Amino acid sequence: MDPAFLALAVRTKLEHAVGMDAPGPVDPEVRRRMREVVTSAIGTRRRSLGEAAAEARGLGRGMQPALPASVIDAAVVDILREAGAHLAAEEPVEHEGEPLRPVTPEEVADSLAYAMRFNDRGKARRTGHEYTAQVAAGELVNQLLRSGYVILRRPVSGRTWG
Repeated sequence: MDPAFLALAVRTKLEHAVGMDAPGPVDPEVRRRMREVVTSAIGTRRRSLGEAAAEARGLGRGMQPALPASVIDAAVVDILREAGAHLAAEEPVEHEGEPLRPVTPEEVADSLAYAMRFNDRGKARRTGHEYTAQVAAGELVNQLLRSGYVILRRPVSGRTWG
């Protein structure tokens, strides 16, 4: 789909939703300005939805610092939902009856670095290259992400998998 068309569609939906403020602790004027930030970020400056949402969150937190971050986050989700731009949460993935969750690149890098620094019994390898292991793990994760891998993780349990 053409990005310019998508931005126009989101902007149009947001402009039509201006009068649809949901009741809640976020001031209607703040919600209106957050909506304008999202519209401007996507339509004018060609930002991604994530970047536009982050800008709106920052504005909301700056204008109403007494509100919990979760309330501001919910307002941003509502604004994106009104525009038809918010995707529902995906169904959880299961493997062998256990739920899997996505992991962050940092978690993968930490696990790889640990594997390079310690043996399977948890005893330190005598290489003296702790920093090198962390850098190498980060590069491996970056390559996996560039290659399109999605990494999921089982809940941590006492079992060993080896």
